[in-house]
Order: sequence, then C-alpha cells, then structure tokens
Amino acid sequence: MNDKANDKSRPSSSAPNQPMKPSAAASPRTPEPVQDSGLLSKLSGRFNTALQTNRGGSGMPVTSAPSAPRPTEDISIARIRGNKAQKMYIPEGVVIEGSITGGSETEIHGRVEGNVSVDSTLLLGKSSLVNGNVRAGSCQVEGTVKGGIQCTDDLIVTTTGRLASDAAAGKQVRVAGNVDGNVNTPGTLRIEAGGVVNGDVQARVFSMSEGAELNGRCSMRTQERQDTLFTPSNKGEK
Repeated sequence: MNDKANDKSRPSSSAPNQPMKPSAAASPRTPEPVQDSGLLSKLSGRFNTALQTNRGGSGMPVTSAPSAPRPTEDISIARIRGNKAQKMYIPEGVVIEGSITGGSETEIHGRVEGNVSVDSTLLLGKSSLVNGNVRAGSCQVEGTVKGGIQCTDDLIVTTTGRLASDAAAGKQVRVAGNVDGNVNTPGTLRIEAGGVVNGDVQARVFSMSEGAELNGRCSMRTQERQDTLFTPSNKGEK
C-alpha cells in the first residue's frame, strides 16, 4: 500500500516535460498603443524644439495643423485699405489720355489730356501740362493749366506757373506767375513781385507787391457776399 501511495505522489515518467507559463501578474507588458504614444510624443517634442530654435526660440509650441487659407476678398480689401494713404505720382514724360480723379495727395509732372479732380493736395510740377479743368483741396501750380482751376483752400501760382483761364480758392490765392483770367476768393488775394493777372480780381483782402501787375478791375467783397467770378471753362471736358 505504501508503495502504491508513493507511486501516485510521484510524477509520471511517461508524461512529457512542459514549460511553466508565467502569470500575468508576474511580468506585466505595456500595451503597444501606449508605447507608440510615448514615441510620438518624444518625436513631436523634438520637432517643435528644432523649429523654435531655427525661428529664434520664441518658446511657443508649434501646432501641426495647417492654417486656413486667407480668402481672396479679404486680401483685396486689405490692399485697398493699405493704399488709402499712398501718394499718386505721375512722372515727367507720361501722357494721360483722359481725366484723373483721386482722394489722396497727387503730384503730376507729366501731361494730362483731361480734367484733374483731387480731394487732397495737388502739386503740378514745372514740366506738367493739364489740358482741362482742375479741382483740388489745395494746389500749387508750377507748370501750365489750360482750363479753369478751383481749390477748396489755397491756390499758389509760382513764378513758373501759367494759368490760361479763371481761378478761385476758398481761403487764399497767391500769384507769382501768370494768370490769363479772372481770380476770385472770399479770403486773401496777393499778387507778388513778378506776378501778372490779366483779368478781373475779387477778394475780401487784396494786396500787390512792388513789381506786380494787374490788367483788369479789382472789386472788394464782404464776407456775406457770395457772388463769384469763377466760371469753369468747358475746355478739356471729355
């Protein structure tokens, strides 16, 4: 009996030896997604660091999502807004066949075969020629205008300036060149030395320097009187 009991307690020699299976608690394995996430996080961190180093090290993380493209309409509006303060410039030798209208400061040294209307300051250089009427906020004439000219504020005709028609300004007129037409202003009119006006003048304050010339009548106007001598000619109208 004892021998049989001992035989039962011993493992059978005929059964093959099988390896022991490790338990889950003994050797835990990290799931593959967790390992991949850690690797991607490290790569992303190194990539952001490299980008920030090349950009000067601002320290802000770089997002991988691409920025949305800017609509074409927004770009056009931004360009229009940015161009508001720009200056319009027409160089010497350029000929404009037609009228010019603008709201910004304008400088013309070329030729314009038409009318010029500018809401801001207008400079007509020595080589400029305008075959049409001119309207501006303020204007300095160093070239030639063969039409009427009217300014909201000031009009200055320099020694090289030539006006072939009537002229008017809301505040003051100074003439050092030649004007072949009537001149009218509710403010101050001054004909400086060397200036010539071949026409009638009307102003609230009028003065002439020695050497100035006026070939026409002069009438003084009060602040309440609003009649005008200025009648723009149709020359240059298109």
